[in-house]
Amino acid sequence: MAALFTDIDSDFASFLATTAASASGPCWSAARNFLLDERIHQTRAERYKAHGAVAGHGSIEAWIDFHNTYLEEEIFIRGDDFVSEPPKNIDPKDFEVCPDTFRFPMLSSLGKTLDSDLIRVQKVSSVGNVLRKLEENISEQDILTLAKDALTKDQKALQELEGLLQAFASGRNWQPVFAGVWKDLSDLFGDAPKQDSSDWPNTLRDRLGLYHYDPKQSDPIHILVFRYPAQAVPRLSGLDGESRPLTIPCVLDGGFSDAFCPAPQESDTGYTMSLREADCSKLAREVLHPAMRLRAGHLFRVGAITHPIDPGTIKEQRGLHLACLQDISKRPEYGRHTDEDLF
Repeated sequence: MAALFTDIDSDFASFLATTAASASGPCWSAARNFLLDERIHQTRAERYKAHGAVAGHGSIEAWIDFHNTYLEEEIFIRGDDFVSEPPKNIDPKDFEVCPDTFRFPMLSSLGKTLDSDLIRVQKVSSVGNVLRKLEENISEQDILTLAKDALTKDQKALQELEGLLQAFASGRNWQPVFAGVWKDLSDLFGDAPKQDSSDWPNTLRDRLGLYHYDPKQSDPIHILVFRYPAQAVPRLSGLDGESRPLTIPCVLDGGFSDAFCPAPQESDTGYTMSLREADCSKLAREVLHPAMRLRAGHLFRVGAITHPIDPGTIKEQRGLHLACLQDISKRPEYGRHTDEDLF
């Protein structure tokens, strides 16, 4: 059963309306998303409220603190020190390993198509940071070199990368993973790296709405791109047959982001908000799935993001994105009550 936050608590609804009123204030897009999201399970909304996040907050900072507390306790599940990787089968009744995302899942039918591929982008720096916390003596350049060698099918490099990815999995939280749908982004790539679009790392970042992948300075952001079938995703107890828990993202699945916008309830997936341009025919679908160990065989490309993001375009991009969602869902009113000023 879905719920709207506007119906749960009048003080919170008033706080959201005030925060969302101007597209120049702090957290304006997050507040609009909370007013817009139609996919919040009633019980999950009550759990969010139990953490103090649903209230007439005295400040934006207070809301952020309560929201982050909810994420830390119910979404960013800490890994088990005695287990080397996330579980391959998750019990939604086990609060130690299952985030709220999969206790009250809004499932996508893509989870039934086991041979459909997903795509995920990972910063090399993030991998390096986790490995160094585990006292692995390895630099980002070492990881890059190893990954590039692995792409050539060098067996030694593949084995070493497999070990590093296992260590990476053991050192991370078991929080839900955002993934794009390969079919929607395959036009950027050829059969071999030499046949790829010349600017694919920046374009991939933009089309996936990776707002935090922003090289503000001159240094590029090196990335590893993984491509894997839905079948590789961990199972969720209680799902029929061979289905995998690919869920539709909502406002309670992560931190506040200006580049996130919830999809209408008619949608079978989420949709990433492009950071540059807006072609509805190239809108990329996105889903969430449980944390999993990446494999060396899943590595698809290695690249570098070099173009900074222009934050001044976010309002325009959100308006264009909502127009695309209106077209896809055949709901011309979608987003009008929250973002009329952007149309």
